[in-house]
Amino acid sequence: MICIFLSHSYAGKNGGYAGSYLRMGLGARSIAMGNTGIAHPINAYSAFYNPAAFADMENRMVGLSYSFLSLDRRFEYISFSMQVPPSAGFSIGWIESGVGDLKSYNSIGQETGDINHSANAVYFSFGRRFFERLSIGVSIKILFEFINDGTDQFDYSANGVGIDFGIIYRLRDYLNLAYQIRDISSKFKANTEKIFERGGTTIDRFPLIHKVGLFYRTPLTWLNIAYEFEWSNKAAYKNHIGLEALSGKNLALRIGLNGSNLTFGAGMDFKILMIESFLDYAFLPSVVDEGSSHVFSWQLAF
Repeated sequence: MICIFLSHSYAGKNGGYAGSYLRMGLGARSIAMGNTGIAHPINAYSAFYNPAAFADMENRMVGLSYSFLSLDRRFEYISFSMQVPPSAGFSIGWIESGVGDLKSYNSIGQETGDINHSANAVYFSFGRRFFERLSIGVSIKILFEFINDGTDQFDYSANGVGIDFGIIYRLRDYLNLAYQIRDISSKFKANTEKIFERGGTTIDRFPLIHKVGLFYRTPLTWLNIAYEFEWSNKAAYKNHIGLEALSGKNLALRIGLNGSNLTFGAGMDFKILMIESFLDYAFLPSVVDEGSSHVFSWQLAF
């Protein structure tokens, strides 16, 4: 009954606003667990969910993620993170999302080339522990977007800067409480004078998103639970629920609810030449008949 209540989707959506590629989630583990992550332990994707987690960084880490999305879309990420002694961590990462080879036609139906779209975000993240149980972090994002059809007549570009801020408080060794505010001042700013006859400067602002959540290592040593509540300045509200069942020391099965959308996946870890690897997979069923998607992530710790 509690899970049914928490999974209820409230009215309001963030769709239709700029920056949608930064609201899809990142990393197969978090996506499989209902797009939770702000209270998760440190991982290669903490820059996206909560940079405060980098306060727990103990070594170097590389993160890779690629999403095989429906409708020939792509979403990929690469990052490098390292410890900043004595109680801080730093990360740099790059998200790229887009679609290509869309046929372009003029007003009389003649094919003019292929349209390609690319939206990007470069993250510079830092997290530090201020007290024994409190960590604070910030991510600065450089944003840029391109759309072109292979000709000089249409070549759109936009750029901007955004900030994410996060807090993690460790209520107990097995229970984390976290808060994140995402996309402070995030926007795409573009000059369209060369594209349209009456073009000018356009500004597309991202929704300002807040999240509060927890990560709980239950008394059942094989079960972890994550829950988050999300709201934005666009009157959008969403619940996120994730369950992770551990099988032995190296295998995990996961299931979640991202609003009312079911997600699930699996992961495993192994060691090669003193490098610890975490390989994860997530499956996203179709939301509005657009087709299912697959997410693969690989983390290397050394």
